[in-house]
Amino acid sequence: MGKKWEHFKTITRHKAVVFHECKACGLIWQGITHDLSKYSPTEFRLSAEYFQGDRSPIEAEKECCGYSLAWQHHMGHNPHHWEYWIDYGENGEILARKMPWKYVIEMICDWIGAGKVYGGEKWTQAEPLNYYYKVRKGRHFHPDTERLIVTLLEVIRDEGLEAFHEKAKSGGYLYIDYAGMYVP
Repeated sequence: MGKKWEHFKTITRHKAVVFHECKACGLIWQGITHDLSKYSPTEFRLSAEYFQGDRSPIEAEKECCGYSLAWQHHMGHNPHHWEYWIDYGENGEILARKMPWKYVIEMICDWIGAGKVYGGEKWTQAEPLNYYYKVRKGRHFHPDTERLIVTLLEVIRDEGLEAFHEKAKSGGYLYIDYAGMYVP
């Protein structure tokens, strides 16, 4: 029961932080429903089995098996993950689709939550942008989505979480103009 209980506490603590961030951004329903699939039998059982406490059990499952069934289930049920928006062209090329505003905001709230839960008191406002640059190489984002992500992560780094929350509550940026900026 030990690993299961510890995993339950970790994902619940993460979910609480993400709820707080989503609520501050005006996305209350997304905060409530965020990562509910982690409590499903498919994800919970495997993630509890690979739980370590200081990093995602998904990575441990991938190292052990070469894949993660928990992750396959999770990303397919949660549109706040960039992988959800990946498609393939006729020639097999990877096509990154533009993520809707609300899912970009939830994804950033998810990164904040993971950083705070796994990083603890070491977490700073620069952490989400640092994390993004650390993992960026292996990810596929639509160029418009990527510009929005970087812009919002820079807001967090330079102006703080409250400024990010205010930008998120502003109703979102509906499109990218000719200069590459999201505009309301």
